[in-house]
Amino acid sequence: MVKQLSLLKAAGLSLVAMVLSVPPVFAETFTGRVSGVGDVDVELVEKGTPSFPRRAKSYGVSGFVTVKFDIDVEGSAVGAVIVESKPRRMFDRSAMRYMETLKFTPYEDNGDAVVVSDVVMNVTYKLSN
Repeated sequence: MVKQLSLLKAAGLSLVAMVLSVPPVFAETFTGRVSGVGDVDVELVEKGTPSFPRRAKSYGVSGFVTVKFDIDVEGSAVGAVIVESKPRRMFDRSAMRYMETLKFTPYEDNGDAVVVSDVVMNVTYKLSN
């Protein structure tokens, strides 16, 4: 019994070591619409870092921008429009530049890449302490 417990312990520790050594990959997914299909999930595979505007930093202001956009057949965000921003216009330009850095896995319907519309994303700006 002790020998079996030791083997289990050794195997368990090895498993934990293997799990901890694998880098975590948490893909971000967003929901959009495909004509004739309905709601679909799309995976964000590449993104830049939104720049924190100097004016917001000097005022000590945090905020967010909600953006609605489409994803073209190549996986790029296109046609972005601002739905909401708080505070108004403080982070809008930065969020729109950030949208240009996004790359999604193109959505395929019957083997063909199709446009995904009405994807909504929040871009958050938070001052670090």
